[in-house]
Formats: sequence, C-alpha cells, structure tokens
Amino acid sequence: MSATQSHAGRFVWRELTTPDPAAAAAFYGAAFGWTAESANMGMPYTMLRQPGVEAAVGGAMAPQMEGVPPHWLDYITVDDLEASVARVPELGGTLLTEIMTVPGTGRFAVVRDPLGGVFALFVGENPGATETPARPPAGTFCWSQLMSSNLDVSVPFYTALFGWTSAPMGDAMVVFNTTDGVSRASAMAIPEGSPQPTAWLQYIAVDDAKASFATATGSGATTIAPPATMPGMGEFAVLADPTGAVFAIWKDLQARA
Repeated sequence: MSATQSHAGRFVWRELTTPDPAAAAAFYGAAFGWTAESANMGMPYTMLRQPGVEAAVGGAMAPQMEGVPPHWLDYITVDDLEASVARVPELGGTLLTEIMTVPGTGRFAVVRDPLGGVFALFVGENPGATETPARPPAGTFCWSQLMSSNLDVSVPFYTALFGWTSAPMGDAMVVFNTTDGVSRASAMAIPEGSPQPTAWLQYIAVDDAKASFATATGSGATTIAPPATMPGMGEFAVLADPTGAVFAIWKDLQARA
C-alpha cells in the first residue's frame, strides 16, 4: 500500500454466527444455491460459496460465548487496526473483543457503535482491498445498511471512524460515501415506535426479488418485510433464516453505464 492510498471503509467479509451452522448452510444452499465447505480457522468454521464466483460469499460458525443471538456480521477494513480500535471508545462505542489474528488472512476486532450496532474492524494480511462490483453477482452480498434508532448519533460515529461523508436520501436515510464519491453503505432511521434495535442489515443480490423471496420462505425463512419496491432503485425484502439471523434480498433496478 502506498503512503497515500487508503483501503479503509470497505465491506470485505460477512460472517454468520448461528447455533446450528449446518442447518443454516442447508437453508442458504436451498435459498441461494450456496455450497458449504469446512475450513481450518482454529475452530469449526464453514465457508459459504456461490458456484461460479471465485471468492467465498461468507463464513458461518457457532457462537463463541453464551448469549450471542444469531446474526450476520460485517467486516469493514481500516488502515491501522490499533488506532481504529482506540478510536471506538473515544467516539462512544464499545470494544467487544480484543484484537485477534486469523493466520493467513488478517487481524480483526469486534466492536459496537454507541447505539448497539455490532461490526468488525479488519486489516488483511496482504494490504489492500478490492472494490465491490457495480453489479455484484446474484447470490452474493451487495450492500449493508445500518438500521439506526437515532441517525444524529450514528452518522457522526461512522463518518469519524471511517472517514466517510454522508449524503441524505429523503428524510430518514443517508448514504455513506468516500471523499471521492464511492458509496460504501447506508443508514436508515428505524420507524418511531418499532422495537427493532440498532443493527447492520446485509443485502444479498438476486435476479428476481419475488421469486427469491418465495424460494427463501419456502425453504424455512420467516418474513420480516415482504417484497417492496424503491422506485428507480430496486426491489427488496427482509427475512430471517431458520436459525434467526436477519438478512435482506435486493434486485437492482438502476441503469448502469
């Protein structure tokens, strides 16, 4: 990495924590065609793959401590892990783990933002991180959105931690961008009165939102939000897998050059 090039703020991995990785892998295989294979991570770990896509979609493992609910976890890159970890409590967040090493892969720490959203800070063993394609292949993760109970708290935390800028989209949503205009993620206000906690929501790209929704629910998923359309942008639905982890599907409707 050059002294001036930053790879911070990129979403490079999604990891499922679930009490039954085998059942979860079977569900995602039925819903999206993913395959599963065991990996040596110093603990039982499952790599999830989309046939025809070189990089793994994500990973799955059992909780490493009691009381952790099923969830998907985003790994977001930083340039200096120690400095970023130190910055989290300064900005009102909480450190949930010490810095840990995955041999041959990189180092990470799991943290929580001031409102409870959990994610991981990550530095790869080989510096640098690739960009997400403009149209990620179907059956792979394409976006992450923070569902926030208070955007006035969430937005300053993430812009300070990752150097993102924020651009409003309507009254209840912002998009996080790099200083050179590359969109990284978004944050949306949780509707007033909703019991939903602040949390990151991961989106899986699909070719047909309604058909994928039907396949997922037919494979055991629970509906959180049925298929809906954001005019000119995309179609989406929010579901929970049979073990309880929440995710979304997304059919992109935007024209691309």
